[in-house]
Amino acid sequence: MYIEFQLPHDESYGLVLGLLKVDIVDWATQYNVPYTQKTIKYTHRLGFNDEKYFSLFSMTWASNIPFQIVNIANEKY
Repeated sequence: MYIEFQLPHDESYGLVLGLLKVDIVDWATQYNVPYTQKTIKYTHRLGFNDEKYFSLFSMTWASNIPFQIVNIANEKY
């Protein structure tokens, strides 16, 4: 499972990614949650090592940047 953020495909890409990373650090610090993150093209992924953090994230994420929770068990390779 991971949280996915779609980034804009224009000149605001870098600004939005920077703001998103600051928001993630602020959120993780506030709730004391360990995380991993990576950016692939125009998608930023946020991962946690415990499923309970996905519920916490979805209930407490206050940023205007929309997200979706992706269950990798449902993806086909």
